[in-house]
Amino acid sequence: MSDEVLTEIVGRSLRVTFNRPEARNAMTFEMYQRLGEACAQVDTDPYLRTLVLRGAGGRAFVAGTDIAQFRGFSGDDGVAYEQRIDEVLGALAAVTKPVIAVIDGHCVGGGLGIACCADVRIGSATSSFSVPIARTLGNTLSANTLQRLVRAFGEPRTASMLITARKVDAEEALLSGFLTSVAEDLDTEAEGLIERVVSGAPLTQWSIKENLRRLHSGEDVDDSDVIKAVYGSRDFATAVEGFLAKTPVEWLGE
Repeated sequence: MSDEVLTEIVGRSLRVTFNRPEARNAMTFEMYQRLGEACAQVDTDPYLRTLVLRGAGGRAFVAGTDIAQFRGFSGDDGVAYEQRIDEVLGALAAVTKPVIAVIDGHCVGGGLGIACCADVRIGSATSSFSVPIARTLGNTLSANTLQRLVRAFGEPRTASMLITARKVDAEEALLSGFLTSVAEDLDTEAEGLIERVVSGAPLTQWSIKENLRRLHSGEDVDDSDVIKAVYGSRDFATAVEGFLAKTPVEWLGE
């Protein structure tokens, strides 16, 4: 079971690979737990600058939750399951460093929930996105997961995807803004994207994520602590002098 989610540090990124290609990387409960552990790892290691998510095998990013996990479910089991998914996706969405999803093939159900928590998503031409529960299992989504889909795709598109169980292809996902790019050579595109993120100013990246999170809360936003932390940082002071002197900056995240 431990091989079903692979983690590897490459440069300054933590790479997570969902590794059940024979099952299109469908998630078991243990795999969700491993994803939560990876979120904690990237946030507590100051050396790491980004979390990268990918599925093995080229056929799927993640094809939802393994249906065998649902045998014998009661209504109370359903509540507990959705609460657990909310916890894991909440931890992923709360990661303070940029999260990148590299999507090759199908991204379905719980897999789409995972992808919605990423900050930047790229896909192959064969990538597709759906939550076909109105045609397959007849289950539902938590309000939190539904809200993430609405933020990612917009309410009309999300409603049509769920109610008609339709699939969004790579072109539509790109036009909707869900994907940043659709790549012919996904590996090369991914490495270039990771390098751009890793070479960026980490406090700037954190501040954007944090203020977006606060805006999503629906409450009035006091961002003075975020602004103070960035403008008062060593990185900002060093970058100003470096810009004026036309010398490169080494971001320290402090």
